Amino acid sequence: MRVGKLIDEASAAKMVAKMLNVDRTTLMDVGTIEKVQIGGAFMSEASKVEEPGAAGPPAPDVAAIGKVVREELDRQNKYLEFAQGQIEKDRSFYKHLYTYAGAFLAFMVAIAGIFSYTSVSQMRTDMKASVDAELVALRAQAGATSSEAQATVNRELSNVRTEVQKRIDTEFRSDNIAALVATAAKERTDNEISGIIRSETATQVAKGIQDQSPAIQKSVEDQTRAAVTALQPMITSIIKSELEAQVTKSVAPVEAQMKAYQNLNALSASARNDDRKAFDQLAAIGTEPGEEAVRTLARATVLEIVRQKNNVLRRMSVQFREKQAPEFMKQILRGSKNKDERLAAMDNFPESDMSIVPLLVETIRSDDDLEVVATAFRVFDVRTKQSFQFPDYPGVFNWWTSNHAAFEQNQPPK
Repeated sequence: MRVGKLIDEASAAKMVAKMLNVDRTTLMDVGTIEKVQIGGAFMSEASKVEEPGAAGPPAPDVAAIGKVVREELDRQNKYLEFAQGQIEKDRSFYKHLYTYAGAFLAFMVAIAGIFSYTSVSQMRTDMKASVDAELVALRAQAGATSSEAQATVNRELSNVRTEVQKRIDTEFRSDNIAALVATAAKERTDNEISGIIRSETATQVAKGIQDQSPAIQKSVEDQTRAAVTALQPMITSIIKSELEAQVTKSVAPVEAQMKAYQNLNALSASARNDDRKAFDQLAAIGTEPGEEAVRTLARATVLEIVRQKNNVLRRMSVQFREKQAPEFMKQILRGSKNKDERLAAMDNFPESDMSIVPLLVETIRSDDDLEVVATAFRVFDVRTKQSFQFPDYPGVFNWWTSNHAAFEQNQPPK
């Protein structure tokens, strides 16, 4: 009966361990305890059968062993609950972290879109207002020119009329007319005859003026046309130069702003592709005086790249196909043009070998690939037990100035 009870307790322990997902080592320990218990029980029973009169060894305490098994299972269960609780807390923390980061990026993208839309709308409004103002000015100038031409024509017509009137007056004052009038007066002194003569003279003079009217009109038109033709190049030149000046004045700021945005987009694309020179130029644009919108976009791009490079989960470790010696890996880091080879050299360099630290400082100082530089920061921190983050170049260089002597001897500072 005692053996059957032990077997039942062992089966129950196995079922409990399986339900709690206890690790394999714990189950092996429990199995070992069962075997010991069952063997002890059989040996005890056999001793009783073979030597009924002899006093055998004391039987193992089944209750104590069961208690030990239960305590071990409880301890393992608590470990499991503690680990599950920690995993759940970490999962909740990273979930909130990703949510806040996504909301911030969406906010920044929305702000950038609003600024871009506002700038383009303002540019269109300014260009439209400038063109409308130029059209009004051109219409006013054309009206003034037309008024001046009309005044010139009227003045010329007035001069022609005055000249014709003078010629008529002169003809009437000439001796021929005077003699004619005297002869007519002598021959016909009758008032009626004199009236007829005056009427006929007036008719002839009026007819003469009428006959000369097309010639007078043509002369006035020719002179007016010639004056307008002579002024046309000057008018065209004035209008063209003024229009070009106004257009240049209005478009120049827009062209400058567009070039700045194009340059910023090109630098952002290159920096995201690990171009260190483009990244440094973006950082300079974000701190130097200039268009505030361009500076804001530059700073946002730099911040995004820095966060990406400081994320330790951004990439997998790069491995060599074959194991390489430390000296050869240092040569690769120093002279290889292949980005992956330089990364593999840093990822696989022995952690206990400090001779790579001076080379890491030089890589941070001069390497042209951002991924290589960010990896150099991480490896440098591991070797030196520091916490510099990309792109804290001054911090690394200042620290190295004070501590380089120890590392040049392949020993960390004490």
